[in-house]
Amino acid sequence: MGNRRLLATVMVGVVLSAALMSSVAIYSDAIRDLGLKLALEGENPRDLDIEILSSSQGFTGELYDDRVEITGRQLATGVGEILDATVRYGRSDTFFLAPVGVPPDLEDDGRPRSHFQFYEGLDEQIEVVEGRIAEIASPASGAPAVEVMLGAKAAVQLGVAVGDSFDLHPFWALGSEPVKVTVVGLIAPLDPDDPFWFGVADESRFIVTNTSWPTYAFFVPEETLTGALTTYLPDLRGSFWTYGLVDADKVNSRNAGGIVDSVKGMSAGLKAEILRTTVNTELPNTIESYEEKLFFTRLPLFALMVQIVGIVLYYLVMVSNMLVERQVGEIALFKSRGASTGQVMLIYFIEGAMLCLVGVVVGPLLAGTAISLLGLTPSFSGLSGGSTIAVNYSIWAILLAVVGVLLALAALLIPAYRATSNSIVNYKQSLARPPQQPAFLRYYLDLGLIVVGAFLFYQLRQQGSLVTDRLFGDLSADPLLLVTPTLFMLMIALVFLRLFPLVLRVASWAGRGLNGATIPLGLVHLVRSPLHYSRLILLLLLATAVGMFAAGFRATLEQSYDDRSAYEAGAPARLTYTRGGSPPDQFVSQVEETTNSEGVTPVARMSASYSDLATFTFVSSDLLAVRPGEFEQIAYWRNDFAGASLEELMGRLVPEEEEPAPEVGKIPAGNRYIGLWAKPPDLLTNPAFHGRMAVRVSDENKSLWEFTLFPVGEPDTGGWQFYAGALDDPESPRNQGSPDPTQELQLDAIFFRFTQAPTGDTRHVFLADALQTGTALPAEDEFGFADPTIVDEFEDVAGYATIGGVSQLRQPAVLSRVEEGRSDRYAAKLEFSVTDQGPQ
Repeated sequence: MGNRRLLATVMVGVVLSAALMSSVAIYSDAIRDLGLKLALEGENPRDLDIEILSSSQGFTGELYDDRVEITGRQLATGVGEILDATVRYGRSDTFFLAPVGVPPDLEDDGRPRSHFQFYEGLDEQIEVVEGRIAEIASPASGAPAVEVMLGAKAAVQLGVAVGDSFDLHPFWALGSEPVKVTVVGLIAPLDPDDPFWFGVADESRFIVTNTSWPTYAFFVPEETLTGALTTYLPDLRGSFWTYGLVDADKVNSRNAGGIVDSVKGMSAGLKAEILRTTVNTELPNTIESYEEKLFFTRLPLFALMVQIVGIVLYYLVMVSNMLVERQVGEIALFKSRGASTGQVMLIYFIEGAMLCLVGVVVGPLLAGTAISLLGLTPSFSGLSGGSTIAVNYSIWAILLAVVGVLLALAALLIPAYRATSNSIVNYKQSLARPPQQPAFLRYYLDLGLIVVGAFLFYQLRQQGSLVTDRLFGDLSADPLLLVTPTLFMLMIALVFLRLFPLVLRVASWAGRGLNGATIPLGLVHLVRSPLHYSRLILLLLLATAVGMFAAGFRATLEQSYDDRSAYEAGAPARLTYTRGGSPPDQFVSQVEETTNSEGVTPVARMSASYSDLATFTFVSSDLLAVRPGEFEQIAYWRNDFAGASLEELMGRLVPEEEEPAPEVGKIPAGNRYIGLWAKPPDLLTNPAFHGRMAVRVSDENKSLWEFTLFPVGEPDTGGWQFYAGALDDPESPRNQGSPDPTQELQLDAIFFRFTQAPTGDTRHVFLADALQTGTALPAEDEFGFADPTIVDEFEDVAGYATIGGVSQLRQPAVLSRVEEGRSDRYAAKLEFSVTDQGPQ
C-alpha cells in the first residue's frame, strides 16, 4: 500500500494503453459507419437499388419458373440481408394495335403499337380510377380474349374508355389471328414516387411519351401473360425485370465489403445461368469509392495513434522503473533469502495481470464513451447532426485492447526482471553511484536505431506517401512507413539523451564561478545522476513532438482534401457542356455574362487515335485541347505534377512564328456548290478501293465541315473529270447543321482516302485544277459550273502542305505546281506512294 500512488499511475497507464489501442478499431468503425451512411444518403436511392434485366426471354412454363427461381435465389443469397423487398416486372414484345376486325396499316411508320405488362403485387400499389381489376384470362383453342387495364393518363392521351376493344397483331406472326383485348379498368399509381415503381411509373409504365407513335401499355395479371397468351403464342418473348429495393440503413462498415463481393458474384452468376442478363446498381461503386477515400484518410490517423501508444508505453516503462526502483531493496532481500527469479517475477506478474484485467474491461468502455461524445463537438457536428456518435464494440476492438494491456504488462515486467539480477551488494553500489546512462546508450544501440530511423525517413521522403502499390495494382499501407514518424521522433529523442549529459557537464563547469552554492550543487547533482531527469525530459519531448505532428496532420489533411477536390474539378469552377453547336468564343462569352466571371477558357476533351508507324496499328488516346496563355491562368496545377511548370508546358504548345503563308481558298458567300477539275489516280476511280475525294472548310468561328466530291458528267477529251459537292450537305458534320450560306468560308484541306490499297510498292499522281464554286450543278452536257466563281487556279501552291507524321518514308508525298493544267493552265500535282502496308 506504500506504493499505491505509483500503482495508481501505473493503472492509469494500463487503462490508457488498452483504451488507445481499442479506440483505433472503435473510432475507425464509427467514422466509417457515419461516413458510409452520408455517402449512401448522397446517392439517388434508386441508383442504389438492384435492377436485374433479362431481355429476349420466353414466358413458357418451366423456363419462366426456372428464371424466377434462379433470380430470386441469387438475390436472397447475395444481398438478401439488406433488401426491404423485391419486385418482379415483365413486358412482352410489341404487338400492332388496330380496331377490331381491321388489319394494321403496315405501310404507316406511325401505326399504333402495344405490349402486355405485369407487376407482382400490382393490386396493392394502384387505385382503380374507373372500371375494375382485370381477371386472369383462360387458355383457348384459338386467340384468347384478354381483359386489360390501362393507365388513366394514357387513356386520356389515347382517347380510350372502359369497354373499348382492340385487335393486337404480334409483329413476328402477322398472319396469325389477333389477340382480342378489352379495357376493363383505368388505373393510376397510389404514389408514383414509391420505390416499388423504380422511378419509371409515369415514364414508361402507365404512359409512354418517348415514342413517335401511339403506344398502348396494357396491364394484365402475371398468370395471363404466362398462361393464356403463352399457350396461344409459344414463341412470345419479352423482357423480365427483378428489382431489389435496398435499405441503406442495413449497410454498415462490417458488411460493406461482403456486399460488394456479393453483388459482383451475383452479377457473374446470373449472367452465367440466364442468357442476356445484366445487373445494374451503383451500390458497389459507392461503397468502393468511399472506402478508397477512407483508406487515405485513416493512414495519418494510424500513424498518429502509433505515436500516442508509444508515448503511453514509454510512460508505463518510466513509472514502472520508478516503482521497481523503490522495491529493488526488497527484491535483493528476497533473492538473498533464496527466492528464485521466477518466484519474484510471479509476484509482479500477478500484480500486473490484475491491473491488465481492469484495463481490458475499462479501456474499451472509456474509448467508446470518448468517441461517442465527439459527436457533440463542433468538429463533428456536421457529420453527427449534433448528437452522439453510435459506436460498436467489435471483436477487433477487444483484441486491440488485449494487445494494449499485453504491451503494458511487458512494460511492467521488464524493469522487474532487470531488478532480479541485483544482489544486496549491487543494490548498495547503485545507491552510492547511480547509473548515468541507460544500457542502450552504453552499448551504442541508439546509433543503430538512428540509422534505421534516418533510412526510413529518407524512404518516406522519396516515396512521398504512406501508400504503396501492390503487384496487381491495388493500394496498401506499408507498416514500416506508418511507424516512420514515430521512429524519427524517437531518433531525435535519442540524440538528445546522448547530448544531454555533455550539456550538463558544460553547464556545471560554467556554474563554478557563480556566487553561492545552490546552483553549482544542483548542477553537480544533475551531472552525477542525469538518468531520472532525462526520462521526464524525454517524455515532454515526445509529447510535444506528437502535438506538433497532430497540428501538422490536421493542416495536411485539409490540404489533401483541397488538392483532391481541385484535382477533380481542374479549376476553381468547371462547367461541362456536351451538346456542342456553339462556337467556343460565343460559348465563353455566354459563360462570362451568366456567371460574372473574369477568367473563362474553353477546354475540349475527346477520344483520339494515332498511327503507330512501327506496327502500323492505331493507338487510342485522350486528347485535351486548351488555349495556351489562358489555360495556365485558370487550371489547377501543382509543382509535383511534372518536372516543368505549367507555363513552360503551355509554351511548348505555342507554334514558332513563321512567315505567313499566302492566303488561299476563300469561298465567297452565297454559293451552294464547290467543285474542281482533277485527274484522279486509279485508287479513286476503281470501286474496289472504296476511295473518295473531299474538301474541308471552316467559317470565321473555326467550325469545320467536310464535303464529299462526286464525279459529275463524263471526263473531257483531255481526261479531266469534274468533281462537285453540295455545301449544304456536310459529310459527318463536326458541328450541328451546315455552314451559314451568308458567310464567307475558308478552304482548309483537299484530301482523299480509301480503305483498300493495291499490293506492292507503287507511285501515284493526282492533278487538281480550277477549284471553283457555283449556284447550281452543271447539266449533263456541261463541263463544270455554268457560272463558276474561281476559288484557286493553283498558280501558287505555297499555301498548301502535305500532312506529315503518317509514314516511315522520309518523303512520302511531294506537292508541286506544274504547267499541265486543263486548258493550258497551272495545276497542283501530288505524288504519293502506296506500299504493302497501305498509303504513304
